[in-house]
Amino acid sequence: MSHGNVTIKDVAKIAGVSPATVSLALSGDARVNEKTRRLVEEAAQRLNYIPNEIGRSLRAKSTETIAFIIPNTSHHVFSHPYFSQLLEGITEVLDDNNYNLMLSTTPSEKEESAAYDKILRNRRVDGIILSSASIKDKNILRMVESGFPVVYLGKWHHDEVLTVERDDYGGAYQATEHLIRLGRKRIVHISGPLDHQEGIDRLEGYKQALLDHKILYEAPLVIEKDFSRQAGYDAIAELAHRQTAFDAVFAGNDLMAIGALKRLKDMQVRVPQDVSVVGFDDIDMATVVSPMLTTIHQPMRQIGRMAAEKLLAHLNNQEVTEKQSVVSTHLVVRESCGAGSG
Repeated sequence: MSHGNVTIKDVAKIAGVSPATVSLALSGDARVNEKTRRLVEEAAQRLNYIPNEIGRSLRAKSTETIAFIIPNTSHHVFSHPYFSQLLEGITEVLDDNNYNLMLSTTPSEKEESAAYDKILRNRRVDGIILSSASIKDKNILRMVESGFPVVYLGKWHHDEVLTVERDDYGGAYQATEHLIRLGRKRIVHISGPLDHQEGIDRLEGYKQALLDHKILYEAPLVIEKDFSRQAGYDAIAELAHRQTAFDAVFAGNDLMAIGALKRLKDMQVRVPQDVSVVGFDDIDMATVVSPMLTTIHQPMRQIGRMAAEKLLAHLNNQEVTEKQSVVSTHLVVRESCGAGSG
């Protein structure tokens, strides 16, 4: 039988295992026991079978490729400044270490598992950086238990999982407290999705700041949205339709804050004279809108770098002393809050 006609099914038949086990055994997966691995390798040698996609891996024991899994559509990823800054930090480290990056997204919002399945099925990477996702997303646990080294970008309640997270709670607290110190009393919070940890943490930071300053939390002043610019615009429209009075807006990210600014301008509400606005992220666009946006700076490029460095250290059998890293955030004061710049 010639090499060109040999398939993985032929190897599986000779070895007496499934094609999936052949794939795992030839890629060096630790879940395949030594006896089975030897059977598969002997069958592959007899049939002169070495697939192109794993030949290099067999020789070098490494693909020199890292996967970045984002359970969102490619349109969402490439249109959002948050991800572009993360990618910049990750690729800087990988380029310096001669590693490639494989980006895995989903074809639609309803098919989030596809982003994970592509990596689990092909197994052509050495490790995974995993973007934060819904707390209901069981695929995250699949990846952590897959045998791949994983760095998770967010909070994970297990001491052995490598993570890099932002101080979402502290940033939200600081944003809300800043508005309170400016004399604002009825502060709207346009939250991100509350099935995401960052949405939950930013809401909790907002609530705690109100509590500490003896301001009553009012549920109608919180509107859950999806982190898009249109969502911020729509949130202000909803408040206007309900005739809800407010004198400040803390948006869960800058895109929603910018959408809110647009709607307030359309309503001829003066910012910051009538309503102060604060965002979260400090994307480049925050400095080109009018008025320029006061926001919470989170160093996404640094987070990307830290995640890649942590993963490569683990792959190189170096000790990772800080398994869970929390990156601090800070307030950047511009024009939209009415406090002047500083």
